[in-house]
Amino acid sequence: MMPVLFNILFLILPLVFFKNTSELFEFNKVIVLYLFTSLIVSGWLIESIKQRKFIFRPTKLDVPLVIYLSIYLISTLFSIDPRTSWLGYYSRFNGGLVTQICYALLYWAFVSNLNQKQAQKVISYMLYAVGIAALLAIGERFGIFATCGMMNFGLKESCWVQDVQARVFSTLGQPNWLAALLVALIPISWVYAMKHKAYGILSILFFVTLLFTKSRSGLLAFAVSAIIFWGFMLKRHVKEFLILNIIFLILFFVFNKPSPYPLVPAQGNSLETGGTESGTIRKYVWLGALSVFKHYPILGTGPETFAFSYPMFKPVGHNLTSEWDFIYNKAHNEFLNYLANTGILGFISYLSLITFSIIIISKSGKYEYLAGFIAILVTNFFGFSVVPVSLLFFLLPAIALVSSSDYKIHLDKTKLKLFERLMIYLVLIINIYFLFIIYYYWKADIYYNSSQFEKALSISPNEPNYISKLALTDTKVETASKALKLSPYNQNVRKILISNLVKNADTDPNNLKLAETVINNGIKLSPNDPKLYYQLGILQLKIAKNNEAVANLEKAVELKTNYKEGRYALGMTYKSLNMPEEAKQEFEYILKNIDPDDELTKKNLDDIIH
Repeated sequence: MMPVLFNILFLILPLVFFKNTSELFEFNKVIVLYLFTSLIVSGWLIESIKQRKFIFRPTKLDVPLVIYLSIYLISTLFSIDPRTSWLGYYSRFNGGLVTQICYALLYWAFVSNLNQKQAQKVISYMLYAVGIAALLAIGERFGIFATCGMMNFGLKESCWVQDVQARVFSTLGQPNWLAALLVALIPISWVYAMKHKAYGILSILFFVTLLFTKSRSGLLAFAVSAIIFWGFMLKRHVKEFLILNIIFLILFFVFNKPSPYPLVPAQGNSLETGGTESGTIRKYVWLGALSVFKHYPILGTGPETFAFSYPMFKPVGHNLTSEWDFIYNKAHNEFLNYLANTGILGFISYLSLITFSIIIISKSGKYEYLAGFIAILVTNFFGFSVVPVSLLFFLLPAIALVSSSDYKIHLDKTKLKLFERLMIYLVLIINIYFLFIIYYYWKADIYYNSSQFEKALSISPNEPNYISKLALTDTKVETASKALKLSPYNQNVRKILISNLVKNADTDPNNLKLAETVINNGIKLSPNDPKLYYQLGILQLKIAKNNEAVANLEKAVELKTNYKEGRYALGMTYKSLNMPEEAKQEFEYILKNIDPDDELTKKNLDDIIH
């Protein structure tokens, strides 16, 4: 039963997506991960009950994995946002403690219950799945949008905000994520191609798709993995090396040309598309991650809390990029992500996991898995893992270990006693319970996505995202306050509360003073955010704190010199306070350095001059 469940998991995980959830790709892949972990672990326990012993195969990765999970758990318990650390950042999901437990359980279930033949069959199912994803991606490149068609949007018109023709992403949701999965599997496809020529076509398909993702980290990972793979395999496979690499060189020069499709800025950040050069933005995010680590060196701020910790240490220079007000929920470097989120203990345990995984794979002699594993590390250095890639990170060592050993699993048929039957029924009941929890978690998100926030909250009453979105619609101060209490480091939730307080100022004048306090508390958690100082300045003008308002508006433009709204508000404030020279300087700065064609600014400047 378990080999079949692993086959299905590896087949559907790269392909699954669903249009009615708040995040089409990762969320549904996480749900599939939860479902199959529950089923596989239940099957494992039932088989152990039947055999009257716990079926477990010790491996060298056991101790590092237990230490890793233990530190992850401790970091979660001391997290600045425990719910996020348990379940992952909402919209990313992967990386929370629950997902890490799932991967660990799947590793142990795999090595304890599968044999050589079954292990090799499992990875072949993922090759098939990614082959399908690659075909869909190539279709996107040439204007056939099958993923849109599957969601009833038609095949000929793209339904994506991103220009998917310029950078394909198929069923993975982002070009770099698709590239990371491809480069992990390409070396494996080479070995399969050496045995069955049909897989050579699959390898070529993967490479062409990789080129169409235009992922620089993906191409670098491909080069590194190829060096590792052929470094071990070249002597025995010179012919295959020459044939494959000549084909790849031809394909590279044929398809690696500037895209004929204009690149449309996508929703997201410039680490992926458009705007300020990605290296510049990545530099600031990495510096911020290091600052988080310096202030939380032992256990970090908690798994997946980077969106809440980064604003505390955001470099001022980031405010001058095109993505200055974006939310960065990942450090865009998995290693720095671990440093910031789980501190030096989590980072060392992560490195230990990597080291022992490399040792296990190397000793197995399965160099295709070693090359694929190293490729994952390369893409992780410039980004972060998503669900299918994380699954391979944890299970490639398991697949290599089982594929290279003659470990025998002896299953005896015995007549079950009453107690054993009752134990099996108990396992089934617990499994059904977990399946219902997973289903309702998924259902709550569908309600959330369709703006049925009260229904979503009836399932997950303590989810800050649901409460804050409800607060946007009912504008109640109490609703927004509850969300902030549940997630005090969440600046998005804070901004909704500020907005509701201002909207309700007519019914209770004290709301403006309370809003001032909430903003000041936000500034303590995000001291380099010009928007917060701007908000505070505008608010203080309403409660006649003119001197404080001027000081905060000045701080806003100090943090972001090209802040048009901040400078205009400051200029208008100077003008109203009869400070014409200061107002003139602000208006002239806007016209000279930010927006020369702004008519409103020109009018106010003319009023001062004349």
